[in-house]
Amino acid sequence: MPRPKAPSRIDTVTTPLFAICWFGDPGDGTDIVAHCGGGGSAATGVKNLITVKIADKEEDLQISTGDQIGVALSVVRNPLTGKIHLYVGLGSKVKSYSLPEGQEMDELEIGENVNALSLNSMTDRIAVGTENGTVKVFAIDGEKMNSEPLHRLLGHSKAVCSVAWSPRGSTLVSSAKDGTARVWKDGQPFDELQCSITPIKGPPPKRLGQILVRGCAFGDLDGNVIFTVASGRRGKAFLSTWELTKQGYDCTLRTECSPCPVSAMCLSGDGGLLVLGATDGTVILWNVERWKPMKTFPEVHDLPVTCIAARPFPVQLKGDENDIQMHALSASADSQLAWLTLQNKSKGRKGSERSLKSTVNSLLRTSMLMWILYPLAHEIWHKCEEDWETNGISKTWQCIRDDVLIAPDSRPGILSDPFSYIHGQ
Repeated sequence: MPRPKAPSRIDTVTTPLFAICWFGDPGDGTDIVAHCGGGGSAATGVKNLITVKIADKEEDLQISTGDQIGVALSVVRNPLTGKIHLYVGLGSKVKSYSLPEGQEMDELEIGENVNALSLNSMTDRIAVGTENGTVKVFAIDGEKMNSEPLHRLLGHSKAVCSVAWSPRGSTLVSSAKDGTARVWKDGQPFDELQCSITPIKGPPPKRLGQILVRGCAFGDLDGNVIFTVASGRRGKAFLSTWELTKQGYDCTLRTECSPCPVSAMCLSGDGGLLVLGATDGTVILWNVERWKPMKTFPEVHDLPVTCIAARPFPVQLKGDENDIQMHALSASADSQLAWLTLQNKSKGRKGSERSLKSTVNSLLRTSMLMWILYPLAHEIWHKCEEDWETNGISKTWQCIRDDVLIAPDSRPGILSDPFSYIHGQ
């Protein structure tokens, strides 16, 4: 496993990780990273934990999940109360906790194993994608999740991989292992996006196989643009852009993004960066505007990437060290957590020290140059002042050349080669 170059880094964690979330607030710089996983589902659990890193706290918060392993995670702030809550999918349940206290607030039985979850911008709706292909939407009243679903969304024939709300409104998108992403509006089916993994150039494969749509996200505030990533169980992965028209969503762009299947996807809060994790452990940072990879970190993990998170916003957060902004977090069952950045070096204290050293060196060089040139300038003025004042530039230059810099041939001894004895002359 090639290690990424500094300032990117890899941290070893105690257990395999299966879900990760990065919450950031551009207003006050709040910076929270939460991840969950574990070593098994024995009677007492094997280090089944949720770990929460809050930037201004000295110690990480750890919450035991008992005999269940967390596989879906979300950290949100209620825009009305300002309170921060964590939601986690554990088996067939969703639990919520208050942050930074880590106190359990509520527990909701879903009825099927949870694969994905997402909360809307007002944090009063939670969408849950399940293993049997159903998507359920529940209302949240204050800090309590209603036990009965508002909507039971049927359409996927295989396990749901991802769910996401549009930043504004009530539009929801879900993607699954049935080769589709589905759009829902106000609890009703709106459109079905048939994702493709056929080669963009060349003949189609003889046998296509199962198509897995591992990730989906809205690319704008109003839900008019959707991104999906699809691949088979082996072979290339394809990233697609879908745009809303009068007839529904049309695929306007499809690009090969990885030579092997992509197993995790996340979009940054500003919609400018897609981060993709592949089954060979590679992580790709994809520029949405230019629609091409910005940087690829090959085989960061020994095993397939299980979860990934993009930097919430491209502004300073409390967790940034030495002015380094991390841009992606990725994890795997190899018990490694990767912190990846597009930056090549620190601009913090070390950079300041280098800058100070460079400034001092420049001042020293300038001082030495002035020390050397001052006598020369004084000599020029002493000998050529009269030519400058009366005879103009041409005579002044001749004075500088003949009387200060270079002696004319007419001066005694000027034609005598000082090294003539070396040449036997």
